Amino acid sequence: MISLIYYALIVACILVLTGVLFRTIGRLEAKSRQDSSLSMEDYLFKISRITGHSEYDVFCKSAEDWPVSREKIEQDFSNYLQHRNIPHYVNDFVRRNKEHIDELHLPRF
Repeated sequence: MISLIYYALIVACILVLTGVLFRTIGRLEAKSRQDSSLSMEDYLFKISRITGHSEYDVFCKSAEDWPVSREKIEQDFSNYLQHRNIPHYVNDFVRRNKEHIDELHLPRF
């Protein structure tokens, strides 16, 4: 009788641990899908939100490593606002910093 209770406790523990394992795996997969589904626009928003600067400021910061004039930045930013076209220097900036951006978590509103 005691061995039956002992085996029932072992089975119950295994079931609980299996449930916890599957729940943890599900959460990790959901977080991975959320991070990988961010678009370039989402990254621009996230950068501006975390730094406290505007998306225009992110464009200016992105252009520092490129030979881009202030007028070109303003044209590109206007084009971004109208058509959501992101210039190459901003794409490069986000790609180079993507790992660091992904590590940061936005607080809820």
